[in-house]
Order: sequence, then C-alpha cells, then structure tokens
Amino acid sequence: MLMVVLSTLVLAYQNRATGFRYENQFIKTDTSHLPEVPDSCKNNTYIYDDSIIGNAYSYAIGGPVLLGNFFPIADHTNGVIKSLDMCFSSNSSTSAQSCVVYFYKADQTTMFGQSDPFINTGAAWPAGTWVHVTCPNIQYSGPFYAMVNYTVTSSPMKNYFDVDTTSSLPGFQKGFAFVRIFETWASASDIWAVGYPSTFLQRANVCENESFGIKVLSPQSISLYPNPANNVVNIVSTDEIRTIEVLNYTGQKIYETNDVNLKVTKLDVASYSAGTYLIKITTMSGIKTTKITVIH
Repeated sequence: MLMVVLSTLVLAYQNRATGFRYENQFIKTDTSHLPEVPDSCKNNTYIYDDSIIGNAYSYAIGGPVLLGNFFPIADHTNGVIKSLDMCFSSNSSTSAQSCVVYFYKADQTTMFGQSDPFINTGAAWPAGTWVHVTCPNIQYSGPFYAMVNYTVTSSPMKNYFDVDTTSSLPGFQKGFAFVRIFETWASASDIWAVGYPSTFLQRANVCENESFGIKVLSPQSISLYPNPANNVVNIVSTDEIRTIEVLNYTGQKIYETNDVNLKVTKLDVASYSAGTYLIKITTMSGIKTTKITVIH
C-alpha cells in the first residue's frame, strides 16, 4: 500500500514539473499581523526559507498524508506557537480546500497540538498567496514539525504547497520539508526524487519565554533525594518541570523525557549501573544541572 501511495506522490510532482515549475519567483510575507508581546515572553518568527519559490508539491487522491517543515530550534527553547504563515499556488487541477496543521515533537510520534482550520488559498501559477493560520496558543519545547493535512479522497487535489529549493543548513542538506505517509516519515526531496533541497515556505510565529535556557536556577529551586540512590530519585521543583535529561560519565545521554509538566516526579534508576550521573532539569523558569550517585 505504501508503494502505491509513493507512486501517486511522484506522479503528482511530475505533472507539476512539466508545465508549472518555476524559479526565482519572489513573494514577501505580510508581518503586520504578528501577535502582541505578552509580559512574559518575546515575539520571534522561525524562518528557514529565503522567500524564493523553486517548486511546489501537492498530493493526489489517497492518504493519509501530511506535508510540512521541521523546525530545528534549540532543545532548551520553549514558548507558545501563535500562528503560521504559508504560501500556496493553484492551477486547473487543484483547488483551495480546508486544511489543518498538526504539530509533532522531534520524535515524530508525539502530537502536541493543532492549528485552527484554514483554507489553503493560492493564486494562479506562477503567483502565490501567503495564508495566515492562527493557532490556539500551542505550548512547545524544543524542535518540532508543523505538518499540513494533505489527504484527499476525491479530485481535485489541494492547492500546491510552495517550496524553496535552495535553503539548507549543516545536517539538513536536503532541506527542512518532510512528508508523513501513514506512520512513515521521509524527506520531501526523497519522496519527489529531486536533486535539490526542499523547504516549504512555512514560518512559525511564536512567543518565546525570554529567560528559558538562560537563567540558571538556584540550588533551592529543585531538590533530588535520596542521593545516593539505588531505585528511585524523587525530584521536587518550585516550578513545573518540562524536561529531564540523564547523562552518564562519558557525556552520553541515556534518558530523556520532554513532557513532564509536574512539580513533583520520580526518576527510576534501578536499571542504571552503579556510578555518578549528570541530571539536567529544565523548568519554565530555567535550568538546573546536578549530579546523582547510583549504588546497588
């Protein structure tokens, strides 16, 4: 079944390429609608495209399939996703249809929110239209995917999602555009078998916590006991804990959880080898790094 879907995706791209491929079409996003700055955070926009459209992708009948970007922000960054800006184009084989964006954590498994429904309006090729998509104050922490539902059960296809074919960074030579078909993730450049990076024209407007990742918490902010421990370490914080990381003596990360959202939690160390470990705990207020000793 998966191979049939992939063939359909490639066919949709090939039809596009024969008469509707273009380069160096500049479309500037409207930033006048960015959210006001709350007292506790600052506005930022995550942009990985260069505003120059090199191609555009859609999806023929079938699915389920999602198209969107990976946003490789720092692990310690968090805040609230306020909205997205995305650029779409149309032709005689497509139409503006209802869409929604699903947000996934970097593990490609955990969905942590979705946008409000929107219509992917797109001007006739070679023009494009920026669509502003509101999000219900979605809390995020660390890198994430923003994936648009492109599933259709009958013709026509949804309007094309415009793609920048030049932007990349070290570690992302194929660009930031990804496709999720059923439960399988892949680079959009691989799915469409192109020889250049693929990055959707998709920007995330966020409100970042200003002190997050910068402030080092006082020793009194978080307590861990017992220490040394042989089974369980209790972790108590004055603020909600967001993430917990455990590193062994070589600096290798052996445990991580990104969805604690509690002031009191437990860390099971029964399976750890005896020795000293580094614990990194992140809350909405800052970061604390300390050591624990495991004995058996």
